[in-house]
Amino acid sequence: MDKTNSLMVLATRFDDTGDWTLEQQFVLQMGSSYLLAHGLGTPIAKDPTTRINIEKPGKYTLWVRTKNWTAFWSEGKTPGIFQVKINGVADEAEFGTGCPGATRAERAAWYWQRGGTYELPSGECEISLHDLSGLDGRCDAILLTTSGDVPGNSLEDYRALRAELLPTPTEDRGHFDFVVVGAGMSGLCAAIAAARNGAKVALLQDRYILGGNNSSEVRVGLGGQINMLPYPSLGYILNEIGPDRIGNARGAHHYQDWKKWDVIAAEPNITLFAGYTVDGVEMEDGKIKAVTAVEAARQDRIRVSGYVFSDCTGDAHLAVMAGARTMMGREARSEFGESLAPEKADGYTMGVSIEWYCEDWNTPCTFPDSLDWGLRLDEETVEPVHRANWYWEVGMNDDQIADAEKIRDYGMYVAYSTFSYCKNRLAKKEDWECTHLTWVSHVSGKRESRRIVGDLILREQDLTRPIPYEDGTCTTTWRIDQHYPDPRNAGKYPGEEWMSIGKLVPIDPYAIPYRCLYSADIPNMFMAGRDISVTHIALGSVRVMRTCAMMGEVVGLAASVCAGKKILPRDIYKTHFSDLVALMKKGAGRTDVPYTQFYHQVDRTGHQAEDR
Repeated sequence: MDKTNSLMVLATRFDDTGDWTLEQQFVLQMGSSYLLAHGLGTPIAKDPTTRINIEKPGKYTLWVRTKNWTAFWSEGKTPGIFQVKINGVADEAEFGTGCPGATRAERAAWYWQRGGTYELPSGECEISLHDLSGLDGRCDAILLTTSGDVPGNSLEDYRALRAELLPTPTEDRGHFDFVVVGAGMSGLCAAIAAARNGAKVALLQDRYILGGNNSSEVRVGLGGQINMLPYPSLGYILNEIGPDRIGNARGAHHYQDWKKWDVIAAEPNITLFAGYTVDGVEMEDGKIKAVTAVEAARQDRIRVSGYVFSDCTGDAHLAVMAGARTMMGREARSEFGESLAPEKADGYTMGVSIEWYCEDWNTPCTFPDSLDWGLRLDEETVEPVHRANWYWEVGMNDDQIADAEKIRDYGMYVAYSTFSYCKNRLAKKEDWECTHLTWVSHVSGKRESRRIVGDLILREQDLTRPIPYEDGTCTTTWRIDQHYPDPRNAGKYPGEEWMSIGKLVPIDPYAIPYRCLYSADIPNMFMAGRDISVTHIALGSVRVMRTCAMMGEVVGLAASVCAGKKILPRDIYKTHFSDLVALMKKGAGRTDVPYTQFYHQVDRTGHQAEDR
């Protein structure tokens, strides 16, 4: 196909995207951001609509890039369906029914679904999407072609087709001392600390909301302690941007997103690129020279160059693109001598939580019965709660990178199926008559995926003996908190469990070595957050967000030293650690704002509780 006989329209570029949700989590896996009909069981009211110009009249075949999101778990008709209207007339097809194939993965893959054929005159043509269920139908792109060619479904074919039909130039957005990729709590603190110490900072975030797991999109509460010895000034940045209240899966206001925005906006040395997914790197002499990124809505492209970089993506995306070594899954007990590690290495990771909640109102309501497509539940296996929490956890036996969309979808699948059962089939369903499903996150709350290899890999025994290192920085206080499938749930749903248990091992407060915070392979790359250089077991302690935020603060301070002295991260450990120590003693946070971070500092139980 080429431009002479085909037109491609990206759904996110529609003139009006209606009430559909912009979804940009899976650009690296499936090639694009897309529109999601996230209506919580009520069909989306306002249709996305756009107008295109048909230059040549002719007989055009309609193709829609979509997927059947429930096909991994159900043979029944998916609820994620929608119509496409051409000049106000609905195509006969229901889109999103699934790619014909022999395996679950093939049926559930992104694919081009064929619609009807239309005689279109030259001039303006209106296209719109009409949701039929409110249960997460999805549309990436519309293709109209007079060619008889069938578009390929592979990611490679898709990218080639886009390059042919929608070539997108890349705009250079300048050079920076420090480029931070990811604006969760670690990335935010890294950017702020560096900026306040004189570095010119670029902060790239793949979403339009800051804060990662602690944002109103994911709604996970903060855990861990800040302002601990040996550097008690570390953590005040987190106090500036963190919410003043405890809790998972609460209302959007609970997470106080505005605090993050206000602090970032007040820093003249930070340039924020919100909505940009980094999808490529330029290397020079083994170092990162620049990153390229694609924006989520218009899908424009930019290039940002820098002196030093930090991977704060959580998934180590930047590190992998740059060629750094990473680890994922559980190491064998023999590899690091860890008593808690399994005898043999495997791909198991802690999973993803998709938070959700419902509320009791004064008005009755209905919800679609998931009998045809949903999870098979009964009175014994259903969890009739009003709120998910940390232990609603999926994807522990999947690939957290390659299967990211499947894992997220399974979390939503469990949430919808649970609520549907309670509304329609529970023995005491009358108790649910006025219960409304108020919110289901469509953004994954991740715990673990890839970890980047640094000059030191932190181990279990470093935390439990403990073994102090001379380059200690911020302090982790959370117990080694490992999650495993709940045996009761896993026994009923082997390989597709959605409930977990926590097993906690006490530690004394422990200063994380600086050598865990920069790559052993890429000389100018730091990392902060859950992708630092630790084993799977040690990650159980360092992964909570207050600890990750302090890592970011340390990395930001180190980056400012690198920029000022024109040295690299490893040079700080070898010859300039005293410069970093001096900055860590001062910290980079304000102490003239109210101190609110007293809650959820230590988890002593790991117990399951709906309201925790």
